[in-house]
Amino acid sequence: MFPQVNEMLYGLETWLKSQDYNYIECNHVPEHLLGNNRKMNVLLRTFFRLCPYNLRNMKRPPNGLYPITPQSNVALLKAYAISNNKEIIGKLYRRMLLLRSHKTKNFALKQGITIAISLYENSADDPTPLNTVWFGQFLLEEHSGEIPETEKKELLYSIATYLIEELGYIDHKEQGVYFYYGPTLKKEVYNASAIISAFLIKLGVKYGNNTFVKLGQRGIQYVCHKQNEDGSWFYAGKPSRATIDCFHQSYILQAICSVKQYLPFDASVVINKGIIYYKTLFIEGKGYIRPVRYDKRYTPYNTWLFVKVDGRDVAEALVFFTKYVPDKEMVQKLLRYTYDKFYTKKKGYMVPEIFVYGKNRIPYIEFQAWFLYAFQIVKQYYNE
Repeated sequence: MFPQVNEMLYGLETWLKSQDYNYIECNHVPEHLLGNNRKMNVLLRTFFRLCPYNLRNMKRPPNGLYPITPQSNVALLKAYAISNNKEIIGKLYRRMLLLRSHKTKNFALKQGITIAISLYENSADDPTPLNTVWFGQFLLEEHSGEIPETEKKELLYSIATYLIEELGYIDHKEQGVYFYYGPTLKKEVYNASAIISAFLIKLGVKYGNNTFVKLGQRGIQYVCHKQNEDGSWFYAGKPSRATIDCFHQSYILQAICSVKQYLPFDASVVINKGIIYYKTLFIEGKGYIRPVRYDKRYTPYNTWLFVKVDGRDVAEALVFFTKYVPDKEMVQKLLRYTYDKFYTKKKGYMVPEIFVYGKNRIPYIEFQAWFLYAFQIVKQYYNE
């Protein structure tokens, strides 16, 4: 067992408990500041996102909770499913059911807060497909609390129906299918389609539903088809400009690796090329391995330019090189870097990211959840 993992897990869980598993998220902009001008909303979000200190002037509301959103709660559910903490799972699960979107016929989670970024703007009530799929991943876990099997199956089938019939997809015939990223974004975003496709395959395998399996297989096929010659994937397809970043490369590889045994084609070449490229996004030195935020051959999206390392770059690398392509030495050096650069030893939480001008000092809840999940994965696989 890596000694840093237990210390960081203890610090994180203590901090999360003290906050009742609830805190502000990085994309949150106080609602009274938002207007009808989307560009102004994006600028406001960018300002708060890049500020290393909390200028939102947000105090914990009288009911004790900041706006509850699915992003952090889903990651926390997946983390506590690994440790099989039924009490916390039950608490978070009840919160998730309150986050159902009323804009869909079938089960989908809502955003919870207004999201204003360069690619799209969604209201707090709009559905969030990716978080919905991650919730579905939790429901597929062996340890998902004491939720009755009939309830889980009903939710899982409702999520799948939402993804297929309401979110929808584009059929590219022999190339496969592409699942949309969100309710308003029609540009192709490959990581989300890969995650949705893998979920449908695993759901179909679990319950013997060949329709889900075949559709998911065609989704993975399309993502494989979109891999670049060097093994990378662009974040989004044309007409979006070409950009490549670290943790989304991991998302895609994790999705393909998780279902490779269920594919009707050999994905080993795609996976191997993807791994070779992925490893180029890490720098080794002084006993550390640290991720590189984005491929500098391409112009990054808005805030990427100011972020030296995103917490997700680290967390998703720990997950990938522990669970999917085990590399103990790489995990060890990533953990050293994480412990020294991201862990706040006096307060117990993780800094979300390192900007080019310093560390982000705001303990955004979703980053705590992503790190917690990564550390639980490492502990699970290296419990010596």
